[in-house]
Amino acid sequence: MADLLHPDETEQDEEPETPVETGEFVVALAAEDQLEADLLVSACEEAGIAAIVQSPRSGPVGTIASPVDGHNILVPRKDLDRALVILEERRAALRADPEGAARAAEEEEAKTENH
Repeated sequence: MADLLHPDETEQDEEPETPVETGEFVVALAAEDQLEADLLVSACEEAGIAAIVQSPRSGPVGTIASPVDGHNILVPRKDLDRALVILEERRAALRADPEGAARAAEEEEAKTENH
């Protein structure tokens, strides 16, 4: 019988999962709200760029230090130039077509609810 101290042979043959090294994350862009931030992060992820949404209001003194909502999009420093192009293109597309942006936000929300 296999246990933590004595795994069976199939468990021993599996290679350990190696984490992906993304390097240092830097702020690429500031989004106006959470929906825009989510859509911009999705654009990065579709292009194979890791992205994180960071709110300046997070943390124990965030609301005091940053009374205005804002959402920074962070990407690995090595991908910054490519991410900036993608983020600016997606932001321009969202602002050019507000109705399309609303549909995209609904689709993004439905996608996250289904997972």
